[in-house]
Amino acid sequence: MKRTSNYLTRFTLTLSFVAGLLASNTEAKSEPAGLPGGFKLGSSLEEAQRHASSRGWELVRLSPELPGQWEVEGNTGAEVGLFVCDDTVTSVHQYKPGDLDEFARIVTDLRIARRQMEPNIQVVTFAAGATQISNVDVKFAELGGHKLNVQLSSTAGRLGISTNYFIGGGCPKP
Repeated sequence: MKRTSNYLTRFTLTLSFVAGLLASNTEAKSEPAGLPGGFKLGSSLEEAQRHASSRGWELVRLSPELPGQWEVEGNTGAEVGLFVCDDTVTSVHQYKPGDLDEFARIVTDLRIARRQMEPNIQVVTFAAGATQISNVDVKFAELGGHKLNVQLSSTAGRLGISTNYFIGGGCPKP
């Protein structure tokens, strides 16, 4: 009887250990593989500038009227930008031309990676003067402190896909 009890105890401990490994592996897989440009939310502006420089890019302030808005110059393939609040990168976003098929692939991949079958979807269309604008916004639930929105936009028939990873609320006004 004692031998069976030892066996069950070892088996239970082994099973608990394996379950823990699987759970931690599952949680790690549910985070996105990487943010646009390889930037990190929560890093300092200086760390973001070093990262950009190490790739041959430059962070440039978008405009004095838009404090905290930075864009990555020298990046090939997509427009990448950052929003910095109190010296902390709170948003990393990317825009690139893309069609409905690419948008559907991105959303499907993110649904699988984030294990979220039903993200919040909003469709809107409006006119800005003579220009017709239509958007499909997909908002994913917060995961690990990170929020994520993906948008397919059509402006006068020109299609583009935006992704925005962000943390926290708004930046306090100076």
